Amino acid sequence: MSENNELTRALGRIEGKLDMIVASQSVQNERLDAMDGRLRHVEQQAARAGAISGGIVAVGTAIAVELVKRAL
Repeated sequence: MSENNELTRALGRIEGKLDMIVASQSVQNERLDAMDGRLRHVEQQAARAGAISGGIVAVGTAIAVELVKRAL
C-alpha cells in the first residue's frame, strides 16, 4: 500500500511539472508572437525606407548623368 502511495505521489509531481512546462511554453509562444509582430513592423519600415532612398538615388544619378552629357 505504501508503495502505491509513493507511486501516486510521484506521478502527481510529474503531472504538476508537466503542467508548469506547458504553461511556460504558452507564455513563451505569446512573447515570440509579440516580438514577431514588432520585427515585422520594423522590417516593413526598413523596406519602405530602402525603396524610397533607392528611388531618390536613381533619380539623382539620372539627373547627374544628363547634366554631364549636356556639359560635354
